[in-house]
Amino acid sequence: DQVRERVIEGPEMIEVTNEKVVVTNEKLKEDRTRQKSYADKHRRSLEFQPG
Repeated sequence: DQVRERVIEGPEMIEVTNEKVVVTNEKLKEDRTRQKSYADKHRRSLEFQPG
């Protein structure tokens, strides 16, 4: 069996790229949400005394 690479041209290439961008943006959004959730759980308020 040989693995064949298919050449993607023109509008199909743009569509594939756009789909990848959408998936990447969704993953980044999930990661930001996860990081924010983690940070919010570990956040504590600080009080400072003068002097």
